[in-house]
Amino acid sequence: MSTKKSRVFRLTAMPVAALAAISLLAACSSGAAENDAAPLESSKDTIVFAIKEDPTCLDPQLTSLTTSLNIGRQVVDSLVDQNPETGEIVPWLAESFETNDDLSAFTFTLRDDVTFSDGTPLTSAVVKANLDSLIALGKTAPLASQFLAGYVSTDVVDDLNFTVTFSAPNAPFLQGASTMTLGIVSEATTAQAADVRCTTGPIGSGSFVYDSYTPNDSVVIVKRDGYDWASELREHTGEALVSTIEFPVITENGVRTGGLESGEFDIIQDLPYIDESRFTTDDYNLYAAANTGVPNSLIPNTTRPIVADEAVRKAMLLGTDREEINLLTGSVSGQPATSALTSSTSGFESQAEATAYDPDAAEELLDDAGWEMGSDGIREKDGTTLTVTATAFYAQDVLEAAQIQLKKIGIDLQLKMVTSGDFFGAIATGDYDFLAAGLTRSDPDALRVLFSQASAAKWGIVDDAELESILLEQAATSDTADRQALIDQAQEIIIDKAYLVPMLETTQLHASVSTVSGITFDSASRVQLYDVRASE
Repeated sequence: MSTKKSRVFRLTAMPVAALAAISLLAACSSGAAENDAAPLESSKDTIVFAIKEDPTCLDPQLTSLTTSLNIGRQVVDSLVDQNPETGEIVPWLAESFETNDDLSAFTFTLRDDVTFSDGTPLTSAVVKANLDSLIALGKTAPLASQFLAGYVSTDVVDDLNFTVTFSAPNAPFLQGASTMTLGIVSEATTAQAADVRCTTGPIGSGSFVYDSYTPNDSVVIVKRDGYDWASELREHTGEALVSTIEFPVITENGVRTGGLESGEFDIIQDLPYIDESRFTTDDYNLYAAANTGVPNSLIPNTTRPIVADEAVRKAMLLGTDREEINLLTGSVSGQPATSALTSSTSGFESQAEATAYDPDAAEELLDDAGWEMGSDGIREKDGTTLTVTATAFYAQDVLEAAQIQLKKIGIDLQLKMVTSGDFFGAIATGDYDFLAAGLTRSDPDALRVLFSQASAAKWGIVDDAELESILLEQAATSDTADRQALIDQAQEIIIDKAYLVPMLETTQLHASVSTVSGITFDSASRVQLYDVRASE
């Protein structure tokens, strides 16, 4: 999938209709595609993939951290897979599947040859144990609970056939079943406590198994002997092509890029955008994919007095120059954000006019709302300084650019950079003015996950009955045109009331030495290393 020159993998935005119809397109498919090409090989047994942060949790059902998911994808397989270019859902652990007319019941037939790394077989009862346990975990598995909204039961017919039933149409479920969040782990894993699953890693059916994890130091995974049930979207069949993948935790950007140049690392996560042109040579391969879902944004807690002021939020929206942020961060592959969804997400509707940079209009809004410019260049009102804080655990350069821009209109944006654990802790407690991050999801239901006040994973804290109703209705709407209309309305409301200040469409940008090949992205821009190989 890569060449000796830099190459960008873009996930094409698909209409919601394409995703809603995918079950019908793929229901009759089964098994893996025949591979007539010459067998793929690797002359190097061990690949070193430097990651940017500690994964904190090894179980992809229990985390949304990109670094964790990039590793967990190699260990945990899913019922189905999603083609990132077309949106089509294809078989994986399930050899076939179908839905009822209103998308409230999903029937699967499993492959009969799948086992977990502890030797136990994949059965319908194991899938039921997975889904039931995710419901029981609740907020401990917040994203999973959103995919399973309205879950009633998993009805086991026999060892290989079962039906997942919901109390109302669940349009996002089938796409959710392709993700690691609903990846299938062994029955023994479902019975373990969440902290054990995070630190020891789940028992999966994937092409790799966990070998070791030393927090803040490294993760090591090793090839699964006998693996032979890859998705048809992969390049080969059978076992993985390398024996071991080591993931050293290297937090300093310069150390990761230096290690790539010296040959210490074969692959590095998150090549800084500023270094993209530097590594666009015959000596390296670049791998880029735009995140789907919600762009990197400022997401408000409107229970905070200043943040509750719609004029302030709208001024922040108009006072943020997304074109400049894209330029300042050096993002060659990325692009400015223009809506509450990224342009690579199904259902995206541009709000470019409403998000256009207009500092004069921003200042007029603040003037009319009584926020007067102070002698220090920061506005104040009734003795209160116009200072708000953004809590984040990555993309500090994006925030620093926004901070400079907002100061020009008299808004003091303070940055609170924390660990990923503390970031999600702030979500749990609601202790923030704004969160600064994006949420990766291939389905526009990402908006419900982020903004519905009924969502266990909600980030935006807003009191808007109309938006709440629309977000819940779209998730239960099986008619594709009707669902798209609701998603359009949601995007318009979120931008119109500045419930989100989009900043940048984040691109996952990784790099390898030129002797590495076979790195691909899944539909959520997470890496798939089953086909990875390298020459000495």
